[in-house]
Amino acid sequence: MSKRTHTRPSRIAESRPVKLRILDKEVQLACKVGEEDELAKAAAYIDRSMSELKGRNSTSSIEKIAIVAAINTAAELMKSRSTKAGEHPELTERLVAMNAKLEDLLEEESEPA
Repeated sequence: MSKRTHTRPSRIAESRPVKLRILDKEVQLACKVGEEDELAKAAAYIDRSMSELKGRNSTSSIEKIAIVAAINTAAELMKSRSTKAGEHPELTERLVAMNAKLEDLLEEESEPA
């Protein structure tokens, strides 16, 4: 009797670790082979966004800065998608409003008491 060997592609073979820097912190993520440049560009975009927010709100926590950066990025993405396809303008408006509220909270937090 011969044993059947099932060969399935390994997830490990499909991705590799990539080291990135966000706000001077090193982050290691798994990345699909061939998509390293896109991941590096996305990380650079987030780093710039978070650096700008940190510059405006130096007393805010990294977590709050990350949340605002994520909301900003999502709002930009949704706006881009709705502009292209004409879909979900109400969602974009809600994201923009949420973003404005979060930025107001960050500004309040950075003001001296």
